[in-house]
Amino acid sequence: MYEQDAHRLEAVTVSVGFDDFLDVALALNHPHLDNLIVVTSHEDRATQQVCLKHSVTCVPTDLHRKNGRCFNKGAAINAGFGHFQFHGWRIHLDADIALPDNFRRLLFNHSILERDCLYGADRVDVVGTEGIDALLRGRLALPQHAFRSGLSSVHGGAVFSQSPSASSARFVDNLYGYCPIGFFQMWHASRQRPYPYSLGTAAHDDVLFAALWPEAKRRLLPTAICYHLCATPPYYGQNWDGRRRMGRIDGEGR
Repeated sequence: MYEQDAHRLEAVTVSVGFDDFLDVALALNHPHLDNLIVVTSHEDRATQQVCLKHSVTCVPTDLHRKNGRCFNKGAAINAGFGHFQFHGWRIHLDADIALPDNFRRLLFNHSILERDCLYGADRVDVVGTEGIDALLRGRLALPQHAFRSGLSSVHGGAVFSQSPSASSARFVDNLYGYCPIGFFQMWHASRQRPYPYSLGTAAHDDVLFAALWPEAKRRLLPTAICYHLCATPPYYGQNWDGRRRMGRIDGEGR
């Protein structure tokens, strides 16, 4: 049943006040996805315009303030879940995450996917307009699989960030074990779960969502690394409460 959707790929993203990052991310992610859903606030007209520009599904809501919270991200994500169209693979992506240019091919041609698993991915920081422009124009100094084999973008952290760090740390909880966190979580429609409601920030709801899968069913996707778009070097927990603390990306086309 629904095997015609086996290679369908959809994503939901929450963006409130991150229209500049979203503009870049949608340009890079849209070619990989059969359906892209963006949840934002009724007041965030800039994000709504970005959605119109890229012809993606826009879901205005006030659920991110549910129960009087500053940023109930889980409730907003659930609002996006209602707009899935296929019975294939689904991703939650943050608004500042870009998929690599060969992501769909790597996912469906070079990955063994199990439908009862939740998948996470690694990411590298792309800091500043120079690295972001390189992503947009396809002029990376060291793109992924640059030499036909070998995942080379781990070195991209040194090339595109202002620090020589490699990929960002993975989250391994003392109780739950490895948990794919919210910037990239992928699952099959047959294992759809609701997202937990936040207690006021986005600090724990993604871990609780990951814990809905048994530890043995939480996997790291080894074939691709995401790009984390940053105006300046990020710090831990920077935007978890919904209040933007990072500067905007300025420049032509954004």
